Amino acid sequence: MEVRKVVRLRVVGDNENLKELENTLNAWNIAKWKYKRSESFDLPSTLKASMKLFDKYNVSHLTFCETGYSIDFEKNEIKLTSLEKYKRISLKVDEENMEYLRKEIENGAKPTMITVIPPSYKRGKHKRREIVKNNCWRLHITLRKNVELLTIEEFRKLQRIAIIGVDLNSKHGIAYSLYIWDKNNPLKPLKQIEAKILPKLKSHQFQEIEKWKLQMNHGNSVKYNELYQRINAKIRRQNKDWIEKVSKMLIDIALKSIKEYNCEIAIISFEELKDYEARNNNKKINKKNTEWLRKIIKRTFEKSLWNYSNRILTYLPTFNKNQRNLKQILINADYTSIKCSRCENIGIKRGKEFFCSKCRFTDNIHINASRNIAKRTIEYLRTITSP
Repeated sequence: MEVRKVVRLRVVGDNENLKELENTLNAWNIAKWKYKRSESFDLPSTLKASMKLFDKYNVSHLTFCETGYSIDFEKNEIKLTSLEKYKRISLKVDEENMEYLRKEIENGAKPTMITVIPPSYKRGKHKRREIVKNNCWRLHITLRKNVELLTIEEFRKLQRIAIIGVDLNSKHGIAYSLYIWDKNNPLKPLKQIEAKILPKLKSHQFQEIEKWKLQMNHGNSVKYNELYQRINAKIRRQNKDWIEKVSKMLIDIALKSIKEYNCEIAIISFEELKDYEARNNNKKINKKNTEWLRKIIKRTFEKSLWNYSNRILTYLPTFNKNQRNLKQILINADYTSIKCSRCENIGIKRGKEFFCSKCRFTDNIHINASRNIAKRTIEYLRTITSP
């Protein structure tokens, strides 16, 4: 199966070639306007080839395909096609970004397309509305890589599997439970190893209070306030950083469990948060809260599929190697936090604690939910992969 990924590079330094790149961008925009109206336009052949992608992929930015660019890792430069014949625009790129790109290409990824993102601004009538969104030139390189998927027949042959059930919560932290599914031991196929809570999201209480004060003072025009936009940008940066850290932690836990407990593969399963309704007040969970949690699921899926498609399973086993439209392993979230992970009886919530009146079992609510998710994952996979 072919997977795509976009690597973002930052152009550094006051490069003289940026003026030439800006002229190329202006010519591209004029040609794009003429192309929409089926008029003739004058562009180099490489840019004309990328212009044809406009119908298929709705290419809005200046794009270079295949022969329209070259990458020089020694000088940390990327050379793009110029409007003049037999000439290219050389752009210096940040060293860390180029090193990351070099590692991806060495691991089997193939660059197929480069998109140029110019500095963009939000312009308004006064200075408060003139907020810089992107203050430097950026290059987005599309990489393609062939990954091997795990089929149902191969999954049936596996004998020792690590199951990691994850309960997502932004307020109290993310809980996970690790189980070992040993098919060679029919009497006790499940063995619980550990259950922990990962660090929680940094509180935005101070930022939210400042935002509320600005909304009270400015009313509907608060979205144009510079301080309000900076606070929102800070919250978004913190959330993005949290997503990257948590997804990396979960993948590291899966790789560690494979090595320590001699497992053939590790499975990371989450609960389905789409259209989930809270039991206490019959109201849908806050969309802003679940939005970032769903992004953790998506980011973990993308990372594991790109780097560890045969070692870490976040998708359902496929019927063939080249199957598309993969389905993620998402478990029904109903009663996961109030159902006892020992006797499956409906228990009682006492703040952050769970208590079962039948077997007298007490535990953290989120750890208990992660255990239920791990057990439901095994039952779900048994029904799907059964012959």
